[in-house]
Amino acid sequence: IQKGNLGLAEFDYPQEIKTAYLNKNFGPYVQKDLGSVPVNILYDMDTTGGNSGSPIMNANGELIGVNFDRAYDATINDFAWNESYSRSIGVDIRYVLWVADKIDNAHFILKEMGI
Repeated sequence: IQKGNLGLAEFDYPQEIKTAYLNKNFGPYVQKDLGSVPVNILYDMDTTGGNSGSPIMNANGELIGVNFDRAYDATINDFAWNESYSRSIGVDIRYVLWVADKIDNAHFILKEMGI
């Protein structure tokens, strides 16, 4: 968002996201040291094809994100795992909740989840 829409489909996003971002309408989902809502997480968990949608949990068993991809270099993990190149990518759960709340106005879902 800081760079603006580059005119490429893979970088396109709804106007509502840009408006909420520019208005700093982050609610309780803001990461204070970042000053905005974190979008993605890069982590060293071993994942494989079919893990998209799997929960990302912290050491306390709390949901912190949802897995959706792995770095290209990590595809070798299907054959030999190594911490030095194992990188998976997930969406930060705060971003998911922010979109549900501030963009989609899906308050009924958030209420049902107890958020």
